[in-house]
Amino acid sequence: MTSFLQKAIMFLSPRNAQKEGPIELSYQPEIFKAKKDQEKVFELTRELVNAQFLLGDDELSKRLWEEVANHNLDPERIVNLMYKCYSHNDLAEMIETDSNYHESSK
Repeated sequence: MTSFLQKAIMFLSPRNAQKEGPIELSYQPEIFKAKKDQEKVFELTRELVNAQFLLGDDELSKRLWEEVANHNLDPERIVNLMYKCYSHNDLAEMIETDSNYHESSK
């Protein structure tokens, strides 16, 4: 169980709230945003692989690249995932490839 979830349970438990007083819950919006961005990058990468490599659909590819731009996502990050992942359905491989990209781009 994550520490956030544990704190939330403790916070909501009337028995513990009376004993220990208020518990500070930490919300980290930058981590939440990074996770949501990563999910969107993975989703768009999979859709672009399908549109460009499997379907050969130029119009769909164009719309997807426009969506990348609209979300202010790094297009090089997506290209890296498109070409360096063997399986775009393997979440662990996608995460590892994305992490390697971030490390090399620092």
